[in-house]
Formats: sequence, C-alpha cells, structure tokens
Amino acid sequence: MEPIIEKFNDNFDFIKIKANDFEYVFSSCGASLYSLKKNNIPLILELEDKDKFLLSPQFFNKTLGMVAGRLPVDYENNGVKYHLKDTGNNICLHGGVFTSLSFKKWKYKIKETKNKIDVIFSISPRKGENGFNGKVKIYNIYSLYKNKPGFKIIQKANIKEDSLLSLSNHIYWNLNTVNINDYSLKFNASKIGKVNDDLLMVDTIDTPDYLLFNRKTKLKSRLDKASKLPIGTIDNTFVFDNKINKVLLENDKYSIKLKTDYPAMNIYCDSSLTPIKFVNNSNLRERRAIALEPQLYILDKDSIFYEKGQKYNHYIEYIILEK
Repeated sequence: MEPIIEKFNDNFDFIKIKANDFEYVFSSCGASLYSLKKNNIPLILELEDKDKFLLSPQFFNKTLGMVAGRLPVDYENNGVKYHLKDTGNNICLHGGVFTSLSFKKWKYKIKETKNKIDVIFSISPRKGENGFNGKVKIYNIYSLYKNKPGFKIIQKANIKEDSLLSLSNHIYWNLNTVNINDYSLKFNASKIGKVNDDLLMVDTIDTPDYLLFNRKTKLKSRLDKASKLPIGTIDNTFVFDNKINKVLLENDKYSIKLKTDYPAMNIYCDSSLTPIKFVNNSNLRERRAIALEPQLYILDKDSIFYEKGQKYNHYIEYIILEK
C-alpha cells in the first residue's frame, strides 16, 4: 500500500502506512505516532480530534526533546549556565512543552527497502530556543518491519555546536482494554531517580519494593500503592541494570517486547480522566494507559552534554505479539 498523506489545517501532515498487519498513522507535528492498529484494533491511545492531538499538553505519542524530563530553569552543565523556559514551578518540562520539539513541524521523507519502510523525520531547532544553546540536526526514524511484528525508533543527531540533548518518545500504550490494571510489566532496574515535591530529580536511590518490576508484576498492585503518594500514580525514572535493556508489557491479548540501548526509562501511568475522546474503547477508565519512555539519565550530566562533532545515536524497538 502506498502511503496516504492527509494535509491538516494547512500546516501538519498525517501519514498512513500499512506494514505486516499493522496500520500506522504518523504526524509531522512532533514526529509523532498518532495511531497504531493491528487488524483494526487500536494499541495506543488515539484521540478522535486531531486538533486536540496537536495541542494536548499530555504529549500523546510525540517525540520528546531537546531534553526529555524535567530540568531546573537555571541549569548548569560543563561550566555552561542555561536559563531554560519555565513551564511551571521553575522547571523546564520536556524541552519547553508547547514550544518544544513535540509541537514543532518536522520535515519527513519515506524510504522503502525489501525488509522495512523508514519514515525519516528531521528538524534543526533554532539556536537558543527555549534556552537550549547549540546547533544540532535531529532525526527521529520509524523503521516499520515487513518480516517482524513491530517497529523500531532510531533517534540520531549531528552535533554542530556543543549542546544539551536527550530525546525520547511518549507513546501511550492501551492494548484494547478499559484500563491497565491487569497488565504485567517486567524489567531490571535496581536504581531510580529520587524526586522532590515538584518531581525534579535530585538523587539516585535504590528502587523501593513497590516500584520493583524485576519479576513479571501486575500493574494494579504497584499503582494501588503509588495512588497514596502526592502525585497519585507512577511517574518515575528507572536506571536500567544493563547496557542493552529489555522490557516486557503484556495483558491477556498482547505482549510488547521493548528493547533499547538507552540507559534509563521514565514510566508514566495515566491516571487522569481529562475530558478527551479517544477512538479506543469508549469506556476508558482511570489508569487508561502507560507510557514507557526510554531516555538518557538526566542526573548523569555527561551523558546529556554533547560536544561539537559527536554523534547522538540510540534506538527503541517494539515487537508486538498477539496471543
């Protein structure tokens, strides 16, 4: 099937592509994955209203950057002082929220080979935008497999001037259910980032028992404990134990095998009931989705600082199996 391009609001494109029983819809807004279906069943949260998708502060299925996560507005790294955009409480969230890469128009091209279809998004942010100095050219590439059930995200950048950089992706997984209570999650991370009242990471600590997923664990038990905390859900950054890391998310219908070379992963369980209509089950309830966001670890300042000429190159792979 040839890609189907929909021009929307005379600004952003939506690109529909089919590969190996999956139907993908990408958007040039935020180099995002607007929709993912297998045999016409939605596997991620898909907003009915494209206008709301473009403008939602919840980063639905969008690429995150320049730095994913939360940085203090007045930030110093490698002797360089930055004054970043304040998105609330003296924090810069995901590179600046509405003026971040997640809401920018990315260029794109589509390249097909024997085994895959690549949707190659690129952007060159303006130097100093949202307080991030340095010049970079960023690529977010979706490789859609023809011979395997899933896809890979490759995040690359050419560093033209010294720059801060840590990309991620904010896909909200919902595997055709009303909530995620009965999903199981498994990965190895014996350390997490400790946060203050504003969810700003201030230290690295041992992972508490209620956030351990080193064995296959139902989300409900962990979410019930997290619900008693001020934020009321899981919104934590985990430091993986290995260089190549594997994550298993599954329910009784599907399993997602995630593999990445990113050293950390933020997990956010959407416990809100914001009044947004989705294509998914009309009875979506609290805990309606989970976002798995592999990324660099913000407290490792060396890892998010790139010198001119360095290459940024990381991947996130998703293999999606139907039971």
